[in-house]
Amino acid sequence: MTEPTQDLAAGDVEPAAGDLVLIGGTGRSGTHVLARLLGRHPRFAEVPIESRFHCNKRGVPDLLGGRVTLAGFLEKLRDFWWHRIRVDGQPRGLYNLLTRKQFDAAVEYFAVDYQSDPVRACRQLFVDLLWPLAAEEGKPGLVEMSSHNLREAQTLRRLFAEARFVHAVRDGRDAASSVTTKTWGPDSILKGIDWWADRLRAIEAGVRGTDDGVDYALGPAELCVVVLDDLVWGDRESAYGGLLDFLGVDDDAAIGEFFEDQMHPAAAHMARWREGLGRIERLRVQRKYEAALAALEREKNHVARPLIDAYERLG
Repeated sequence: MTEPTQDLAAGDVEPAAGDLVLIGGTGRSGTHVLARLLGRHPRFAEVPIESRFHCNKRGVPDLLGGRVTLAGFLEKLRDFWWHRIRVDGQPRGLYNLLTRKQFDAAVEYFAVDYQSDPVRACRQLFVDLLWPLAAEEGKPGLVEMSSHNLREAQTLRRLFAEARFVHAVRDGRDAASSVTTKTWGPDSILKGIDWWADRLRAIEAGVRGTDDGVDYALGPAELCVVVLDDLVWGDRESAYGGLLDFLGVDDDAAIGEFFEDQMHPAAAHMARWREGLGRIERLRVQRKYEAALAALEREKNHVARPLIDAYERLG
């Protein structure tokens, strides 16, 4: 195979430290609204979909880990991740972000480059598929919100040592209530809390990254926990300022306006878990949630204490 000519706006991009922000969470945890918020900043362009090819099953981590072949990865990339139809009939995929010609050129370049340097090729594929969005907006950085970004943090930091990871979390009762509305989710809030806690455990494994006794955990300069409840209802200014400080950026009129106008309890569906439940059912959910928080704290999960603090402050 001859090496293709690359025809992409992002072909020569080399992200600087802090230019890439990877937001992740359990799902139904505020990842999308955080990406929209940061996408209003002059430094970051928002990827408006969950790209997924870099962190989901049969994606880049499985490819580099030998759990899927190059042919298997390319098949899913060219088919499912390019264009798919959700169960609700809505189309999703990378086709929203670039033309088929751009996509095919990037994938062809990747397939050739992978043979000599797999890690470099995977990094360049991410840049070629997503960074044209930043080029179009004239911004140096990018924010991407696939929920599995934190679960696969160890692979992603291999690709992008300059990346910053943001873990979006929210009250587990609200996350559980939200996920029960999905066709693929559990059918009760009590089961939803188990789903939420198990996903936090999977994220912890990715963030902690221990292997043969060696600690590869993300440090405070790489990882920031953002509790959605604090951003919309608690000490809002402190939570907002802390996020900007972590990212090393100043406040700006556009992002500040979005924060004031869009980040509020009604928009975040705060305390939605209470809706339709009687006193006894609410008590059961509360006890279940308290038990889940206690278990996560015993396990030294990195989000246990921020969630407990938010629960004690906000109820």
